[in-house]
Amino acid sequence: MTTSSPTYYTTAELARAAQVTRRTVMHYAELGLLTPDQVTASGRALYGPYALRLLRDLIDLRALGFTLEEARDAVTLRRATHDIKGVYRRDWTRADIPIDDERLRALQVKLRTVHDAYERQADNLARFDRWLTKRFTGGQLPHAHAAAHDPAAPHTSEPDGPDPDRPDPDQPGPATPERG
Repeated sequence: MTTSSPTYYTTAELARAAQVTRRTVMHYAELGLLTPDQVTASGRALYGPYALRLLRDLIDLRALGFTLEEARDAVTLRRATHDIKGVYRRDWTRADIPIDDERLRALQVKLRTVHDAYERQADNLARFDRWLTKRFTGGQLPHAHAAAHDPAAPHTSEPDGPDPDRPDPDQPGPATPERG
């Protein structure tokens, strides 16, 4: 079995693949949030295949309200437990993770808080997105999760059906008594 060497991205290629600016990649690198996997003799930063996932994680974590330090810890943890291709390393040890236990606990609390909030809101967000898509775009927008993973994803022309648990704001409903 032959193992091929990983493909490396230049800063510009990584930025293009993540759909961010080259400056964003450079900024994250300057802050130590994203580190190159190799540096050429001329000083050019090269990023391995997993760097794209890490960059997308950074962007998502920041969008979810994580601080730069929390985002750095999450990426550091991933790098310590995965190889350059993003394959989980079963041989990692606690010594491979340069984050103290207190910060790891704080990161875990933040992750659980965000995850729990997402779980509580996932159906509501999806329902609201379908409603907005249907009402304001005629159903011409792709689903957000499809567009995020595939910018060339086809646009949907038929939004999901109405939610039986939610009244249709465009339809008159039963009169509710006024409170005095």
